[in-house]
Amino acid sequence: MKATVSYQELERLVTEQTKQPIRFYFVDNKTIKVLYPINLGFMKKDLGVNLRVLDISGTDLRVRYFTGFGMDNLVGMALNMVRSRIPEGLMEEHPDQVLLVHLEKLDRLKPFFERFEMRDLRMTEEEVVVELAVGS
Repeated sequence: MKATVSYQELERLVTEQTKQPIRFYFVDNKTIKVLYPINLGFMKKDLGVNLRVLDISGTDLRVRYFTGFGMDNLVGMALNMVRSRIPEGLMEEHPDQVLLVHLEKLDRLKPFFERFEMRDLRMTEEEVVVELAVGS
């Protein structure tokens, strides 16, 4: 079974949760670009971060983020800015720019994960596609 969510819907859901505008763009079948506006005090800049899906284990999604040269400090600053706006325990930072996202920590997804198991996640130019199996 497949479920899809458009980038516009994903933007709406994330913006609703974090109270920060965010945009998503297709890069390849395992990578999306996230644009997050950041205010540096003296200027505003869109911080672009690529998120690559490494693997899925149960309700956990492991992704690696990467940016352009010299932007890693800005990513850390942006993560700190939104940390207070995301549910407790949703995201763990690991070495080598890896994030472990515990999707079951999102209340809106709990009923979903009671019935379905994620098998794969990939991107198309228009949407995120999740391969599902009925849970056991």
